Amino acid sequence: MREGKPIDKSLVYKLLNNRVYLGEIRHRDQWYAGEHPTIVERKLWDAVQAILAQNSRVRGNNTRARVPFLLKGIVVGIDGRALTPWSTRKKNGRIYRYYLPTRENKEHAGASGLPRLPAGELEAAVLEQMRRVLRAPDMVAGVAERAARLDPSLDEAQVAVAMTRLDAIWDQLFPAEQQRIVRLLIDKVIVSPNDIEVRFRPNGIEVLALELRPEPAPETLEEAVA
Repeated sequence: MREGKPIDKSLVYKLLNNRVYLGEIRHRDQWYAGEHPTIVERKLWDAVQAILAQNSRVRGNNTRARVPFLLKGIVVGIDGRALTPWSTRKKNGRIYRYYLPTRENKEHAGASGLPRLPAGELEAAVLEQMRRVLRAPDMVAGVAERAARLDPSLDEAQVAVAMTRLDAIWDQLFPAEQQRIVRLLIDKVIVSPNDIEVRFRPNGIEVLALELRPEPAPETLEEAVA
């Protein structure tokens, strides 16, 4: 007796796409009307195919939405063209993320002069530059002076605390919040074959310092329990 294979999603998918059930037969890559009776009506077949096509698009969109890309929309090549986020999931469940030069798809391989860039490495390099700026001692005084123009109550000590706080809690932030902060601070990331240039937004750090400043201590017991 010949043993069969376990029924899995792959087998079900093949069954749902097998046009033999429509009364057709296959010759090479073409399907033709066969002499055997139809098992599945055309109306039902078309409805199933529409559902499969819709689910495929939804799954693709959901996967892209769930996979975070910190630099999406702000990273470009030296030619100014965007680098497109792309991910793939291997059989072991591991997701590999990349930024792909747009020119590679529209023109030819090697047109941009850039390889397929591992997202984790590129994002880590950009974050290191960003955090280095936030840690720089000479940056605090300049930021405090400019931030005071936005809010006169903000002093240098508060700016220092705010910038230190962000560096300390960064890894605990949700990806969406990390992306929001990156977009607040960084205008553009330009990638060339030998360098990564990070262009910061004017007043971005000052606005962030205002967001992260410590809450003032309550002056009365009533304010503390309010």
